[in-house]
Amino acid sequence: MECFTFKAADKYLGIEARHIHRVVDEATITPVPLLPLCHLGLLYVRGELFDVIDIGHLLGQEKGSKPSADRENYRAILLKWSQGKLALVPDEIIGITWIEDNNGEEGVYFQEGYKIQVITPEHIWEMLSGFSYGYRKI
Repeated sequence: MECFTFKAADKYLGIEARHIHRVVDEATITPVPLLPLCHLGLLYVRGELFDVIDIGHLLGQEKGSKPSADRENYRAILLKWSQGKLALVPDEIIGITWIEDNNGEEGVYFQEGYKIQVITPEHIWEMLSGFSYGYRKI
């Protein structure tokens, strides 16, 4: 399986490459009030609107740390799948990795000396749906 690999919250994560629409550099994110800290706003790219998620904060990165999109030279990974669209801002992009060996753990692979947890866009969406909207904890 081809997997797009990136780093967030000190973890190596992967998403099947078929869900990756494109990667954009330093795009303008429009903030939206009253959303959780991990939801950075909206991104309009080539006629399409994406919710922008700081994946590190979503996965529990330290609350006081600076959002990934506040750094210089951040990149957003645009995901598209049958039920939706998201843009993820990781700490670092690793690239495309070919994964073959599961080593017994479902969704966890060992490749090139590091452990990659494969996540799906649906799983990210489920994590987001667990937040209470209408307030923003800082």
